[in-house]
Amino acid sequence: MAAQEGQCPTCGNNITIPILDRYGRLIDPVTKQIIKQDPHPVHAYAAAGERAPKIIRQSSGAQTIQCPRCNAVSTITANNCKSCGMPFTMEGTTLEASGTSNGFCVASLVLGIIGMPLGCSVIAPLLGLIFGIVGLNQVSKSGEGAGRGMAIAGIICGVIGLGIALWWYVLR
Repeated sequence: MAAQEGQCPTCGNNITIPILDRYGRLIDPVTKQIIKQDPHPVHAYAAAGERAPKIIRQSSGAQTIQCPRCNAVSTITANNCKSCGMPFTMEGTTLEASGTSNGFCVASLVLGIIGMPLGCSVIAPLLGLIFGIVGLNQVSKSGEGAGRGMAIAGIICGVIGLGIALWWYVLR
């Protein structure tokens, strides 16, 4: 059916069916250019039924996406849920898009965990607490939810480690 007129199975619009080349790329039959489709949550979850994210129109007219997992609302252009990190598009399944590679969140968790048994050292739990606050701030500003749990866990472990250090140096 390549290069013929057809109908999109997802949205029903009339389209010219692209050509699939030997490298797996889609080629526009008219311009002979490689097509890079913009990710769209409706197309990504077309066959998901009840598990698909819902597109909601706000009173202002703006569209948002409601996550089927946690019911949080994200912007229409989001690749992932800002609250739980569930991917809305194929691009949302990559590590970079999901936000789990936030270095401050990871460092906070690692230093917080290390800081608890090494409570006599103030440096590791203090850095875990600081990195957790910075990472949580970055995750909140970016609107993505992934990494938030690591930052919170790092903050909690850092506070526990500082409590152990306080007991070790002052109260003991």
